Amino acid sequence: MSILVNWLESLHEEMKVTTKCSRVKNKKSTCSYCMEKCQHNAIELNGDVLIIDSKKCTLCGECMIACPLSAIEGVASNRNFEKGSLIFDNSFTPSLKELLIYKKRGMTSIQISDQALNQEWEKVLVETNNRLQLLNESSITVSEKVKDEVLSRRAFFGSFQREGKKLAKNMAPVVWKMEKDDWKLTKYFPNYQFYTVEINQNKCTICQACFSLCGENVFDLIDDKLLIKAERCVNCTSCRDVCPEKAIKIQQEIKRKSEQVKRVHLKTCKDCGHTFYTFNKVTEKCHVCVIRDPDWLSPY
Repeated sequence: MSILVNWLESLHEEMKVTTKCSRVKNKKSTCSYCMEKCQHNAIELNGDVLIIDSKKCTLCGECMIACPLSAIEGVASNRNFEKGSLIFDNSFTPSLKELLIYKKRGMTSIQISDQALNQEWEKVLVETNNRLQLLNESSITVSEKVKDEVLSRRAFFGSFQREGKKLAKNMAPVVWKMEKDDWKLTKYFPNYQFYTVEINQNKCTICQACFSLCGENVFDLIDDKLLIKAERCVNCTSCRDVCPEKAIKIQQEIKRKSEQVKRVHLKTCKDCGHTFYTFNKVTEKCHVCVIRDPDWLSPY
């Protein structure tokens, strides 16, 4: 009985924000994709933490799809598919990100029946196909539903079996449905980057705050090189938000992935004796000693 109870409870699991959320890791985070997407105002800030109000939440899953870090868990949005087609539904409009991911999961078309796509769906579809062209992928088409025909005995039982499997899949516990990073574009297009990450070398002090707070490991220091792996960037804004010098800029741009390599210098501070990285070959002091009042004690 306990197994059945646990299974039934899992079918009604509420949406929840996990520790992967950038606001959990970074108190300066300004990420608000989920709040902006929620049409029911079910997501609020409680201090620095995002809270989902279960009384307002409709379990639509829109916030889960919008989150760049796939940090929200729960029931996936109810979308109907049939033989590789997403069924047009006037009650919602899929996002660009959502259609791109569905395409990589095997969706090839949007199926209509009695009515054509509305203006919102048309706009998203055009934008998605433009992005797919940049990603060297085939376009998503619009197809009309084939009218049901009288089924033979064999076809009837075959259809019954398929519907049974579909029902079992829809009734599966949430933990069976969800996969890690299910809603990250970087998972589906590993050979492309969706953002360009730029560092202003005149401002950056290589304090490495962005290194520690970037959950996608976009930044890496190896010997005398700073590597920027933009294909991993999901634009969660953590690096930009935490940077004390405002030296990081993120621009939306789809292109083949290309690792940026910037030359850095490992030096020893003449004041405190600690080693530090810098873009400036002639500098002799670490950033802390440069900004420190000479009357203050050294923090080291």
